[in-house]
Formats: sequence, structure tokens, C-alpha cells
Amino acid sequence: MAAQITTVVSDLILSLTCLLCCYEIFLEKEDVFVIYGFILVGLASAAGVFRFGGCDSVRDLHSTLSTHAAAVGLPWLMLLSASIQLNQGLKLSLVSPGWDIIVILGMHVCTIQYDHTRQMLVPATLLGLLYAAIVNKNHFHLVGLGLLALSGLIGPSGKIGPVHRVDLFHFALSGALYAFKTGLIHVI
Repeated sequence: MAAQITTVVSDLILSLTCLLCCYEIFLEKEDVFVIYGFILVGLASAAGVFRFGGCDSVRDLHSTLSTHAAAVGLPWLMLLSASIQLNQGLKLSLVSPGWDIIVILGMHVCTIQYDHTRQMLVPATLLGLLYAAIVNKNHFHLVGLGLLALSGLIGPSGKIGPVHRVDLFHFALSGALYAFKTGLIHVI
């Protein structure tokens, strides 16, 4: 596979955005559960850097990580963000740290086993975060939701003129994740 330089750059920007978000949130609260969604998306985009850089041996790894980032990482980030907002930042876990591990593992198992679960988690968590953002007037999360919806509309395959859709998808997702991080820091 020939190197697709624009996708390498957009994946690298997405990876660096995830790394920055993890760093800033971890400095603020030192909580691994809050950054888990960012970590999954960052790992998938880092694998994409190598895949589209010409290393075809990571194709399956990139595909698997991308599936888990989309079906577990983003829903977890939105679900936890909604929970943190509704609790006014007083509780940084969904249930409790021990139970959160079980919820995350359950989400991963459902992602592997059931396509319908994947298709249901993102819209359901989008609505939950939208509700929490409106109730708490969190403009950053509203911007993040808008950019996430835009990335979904763009999609990762095909082209718009000479530009690969996946590149626009990565840029919109980078903006969404940064907005989510900013919204979280304002709450916690």
C-alpha cells in the first residue's frame, strides 16, 4: 500500500490532540477513567499513522482499534461526561471505579459480539450528553457534539473533490475531542 500522506498527517493530528487532552485532564484530576475514551481514540489514530504511512501489517490492528474507539471510546467519553456534568463534577466515575471497569469491559464485549450494540451506543450517548450539556449550559460540550455530528456526516470513506473524507473526519473529530476536554475541565 502506498503512503497516503494527508491521512498520515490527519491521523497524527488526531493522535496528538488525544495526547494533549489526556495530559491536561490527568494534570487536573489524575483520573484514568476520565481519559480512557481519549486513550482508545488516540491508539486507533496512532495505528492509522503507521497504516497509512505504508506499514500494511497494522491494517487489522487499526481496524480493530478504530471499531473499539468508535463503539466504546467515544460513547464512554460522552456517557462519563454527561454523568460528571449532572453530578456537578462531584463524582468522576459513572458508578464507582470498580464497577466502571466492568461497564467498560461489557462495552468491549458487546462491541465484538453485536453490531446493533455499536450502532445504538453512539446515538444514545449523544442524546445523554446533549441533555446534560443543555441542562448545565456547557457550551464546549455543545460545540463538541456539533463537531462529532459533523464528523459522522462526513464519514471516513470516499472523497470530496480532491480531499479524502477520512482527513476531514479526523479534523472534525480532533475539534470535537478538544471541545469535550475543555468542557470536562470546566466541570471538574
